[in-house]
Amino acid sequence: MSRLHALFAEVLGEVETTLTETEKMSHPLVVLFRTALEEEKEALNRLLPALKQKEPKLEDFKKDCSVVYLNDEIVESTFRAWLRAVDWMDHEDSEEAAKLENRFPGIKKTLKKAAAEIEETYGNDASKYVVPALYRPQTGGTR
Repeated sequence: MSRLHALFAEVLGEVETTLTETEKMSHPLVVLFRTALEEEKEALNRLLPALKQKEPKLEDFKKDCSVVYLNDEIVESTFRAWLRAVDWMDHEDSEEAAKLENRFPGIKKTLKKAAAEIEETYGNDASKYVVPALYRPQTGGTR
């Protein structure tokens, strides 16, 4: 199993856990970030089989990979807005939001590792159109 496959499988596990834990919540911001998580999950489910190949081509998974990264950005910012809202209103979801707070930085850290692996494997020029700058290693050069 490739390192990329393992990293994205880890992200899928965290996404599925978050979806399960937020299933009964109905706050509009939760509905919004759950929608982005569902789309991210679908992309990961398409992405993982492509990464099982002996030497996967970037072309085979770049679209789904981009969806994962872009949706993670949406989820992160929407979660932060929800966290502020429930904290400010002393909402019943405050305790649940606090439990989830550490999950999203962990997902981002894993996605950054995957971005570094993508850049190392496929090169800076090819990967810069797949992985947003926020997740890319700050190498300052091309490989």
